[in-house]
Amino acid sequence: MRAKILPVLAYMGAAATLVLAALTPFVLMGYFSRLVAATGIHVDPVYTGGTVARTLPRGAYQIDIYSPVLPHALQHVDPFVQIAFRPVSARPTHFREAIDLDGAGQPDVQVSFTLPANAKLRPAGDVVALNGKYQSFRIPVAGSFSQLMVEANGAMLLRVPLAEGNQP
Repeated sequence: MRAKILPVLAYMGAAATLVLAALTPFVLMGYFSRLVAATGIHVDPVYTGGTVARTLPRGAYQIDIYSPVLPHALQHVDPFVQIAFRPVSARPTHFREAIDLDGAGQPDVQVSFTLPANAKLRPAGDVVALNGKYQSFRIPVAGSFSQLMVEANGAMLLRVPLAEGNQP
């Protein structure tokens, strides 16, 4: 009798262990989230684009201009300013804007790009610097973390690199 019960109890114990192991992360996630938040750890601005400095309403969309991001000593990224084009009522397919990035009252860059109807294709366009503070480039760009355009959460994120010697 004992020879029959022992394997059944072993399998039941193994099944209970698997269920407990699968549920533990969900039960403890709140605890770990509070613990990490209490340490003050945050995601580096090089990855998030920094914080929104101001928002410019444009009717069907809005433009969020972020504070300049200056990389740390060991990061191989050029300083940049991130811009987010967020649809409000409809998503335009073509953008052409002269944008004041530093808030000085004069446009700093002319941004022009077209979103393709096929979501698998990349947007095409260009960024033209209107003064010596920023760098001009063509969209799409490959291989640069400071010059990029991606779609995230329904918004088109564009990074404009600062010109060398013009970092704040």
